[in-house]
Amino acid sequence: MDRKEIKTSRYVAALFFTITIFLIGLIVGNYISELKLRVVYDLQNDLRTDALSNELLFQLISIDLCKNINMTTYTSEVSKIGTRLTHMESIYGYDAPEVWSLKNYYSLLLIRHWMLSEKANELCKLNTSAVLYFYSNKDCVDCEDQGLVLTNVHKNYPLFNIYSFEVDLQNPSLEFLKEKYNIQKERLPTIVIEEEIFYGFQSKQFLIDYLDLERKLEEDKKKHPEWY
Repeated sequence: MDRKEIKTSRYVAALFFTITIFLIGLIVGNYISELKLRVVYDLQNDLRTDALSNELLFQLISIDLCKNINMTTYTSEVSKIGTRLTHMESIYGYDAPEVWSLKNYYSLLLIRHWMLSEKANELCKLNTSAVLYFYSNKDCVDCEDQGLVLTNVHKNYPLFNIYSFEVDLQNPSLEFLKEKYNIQKERLPTIVIEEEIFYGFQSKQFLIDYLDLERKLEEDKKKHPEWY
């Protein structure tokens, strides 16, 4: 075999190798895309089921509010939807239309839960404390830290309910709340506690002291030991 034939063979081998790698990459890419779509489809179905379940649970609780007001159960169910939405965001991406649509629906569930909690506090003499938390995933230095603080407080004080709303979401109910509490994107994070508005980061200790959570927790353990 002369030098020219050897050189041609090398080119052919290199071309074959390149095409093979490309085809393998294409096949693997298609498989991953199909797998991702299948996961998203399953998550969407689960979310629809959970949403219907929560609608029915809300109606059942409302029939006899004070008798059926185990808010821990309802809170847990709503939280599951939030967890699934976070998962979907990691798959679709933050700006995907599917994610925004589901987040809008989730915000409506949170508003409904908040209204139920406020009504239960008034009629059933409960010790739940509600915080409306307005944040943004963009251009907000303290929003992530504030979210972690709120989550930590909720873990230690189960009757401390957090209702988190992205200011960029748009639906009539959320727009009403943003207007009512004068929510300004340049002053995030913003927390609303018992109709009082707090702009900027709020510490864990401030929240515990302001809402008197230690006392409320002890009283609630005595009143409803079955919840703990």
